[in-house]
Amino acid sequence: MTNGDLSPPLSRVISEAVSWCSHKPFRSHALDPSSILDVPDWSHDFEPFEPWVEKKYDSYRRAVLWINETRSELLKEAKIETLDPADALSKCRLLIYWPLETVHDGASEAGSMGFYDLGDAPPWDTWFLYADHAIFCCVPEFAISRAQDGIDGNPVACIEWANWSRLAHIEE
Repeated sequence: MTNGDLSPPLSRVISEAVSWCSHKPFRSHALDPSSILDVPDWSHDFEPFEPWVEKKYDSYRRAVLWINETRSELLKEAKIETLDPADALSKCRLLIYWPLETVHDGASEAGSMGFYDLGDAPPWDTWFLYADHAIFCCVPEFAISRAQDGIDGNPVACIEWANWSRLAHIEE
């Protein structure tokens, strides 16, 4: 897949994510979406399951949008030049994370030496798209082996590598 196969907005956020990750530590405080993702745990005593799931999905959608906007602003403020989109694609791999399919057992966190968190989430600095109930992430070259170690140790299929062509059908 080439950069020309992606929409300009998608190419831009991928380029910004890869550029950010090459200059900043993972799980940077500046991009922490915790407050947006703060949806109380589901309790069948208080609400039906389906509306709760929709709240969770919406919180992830809003978090990714906020991360992209904030990251773009912070890159401009820091005068960090973003990579050409074609270069960005060659310097990372596409990872997909299904946040509601996790088990909070710490296996991927331990296996990846902290690349994933307790809930199997990749660092939010790598997030660039929420679609199909999944978070799409750019994993920089230097973190690919740690990410793979976490995938290998994960007991459920909530994190996996994908080909960039997977993005061709997604509408932003």
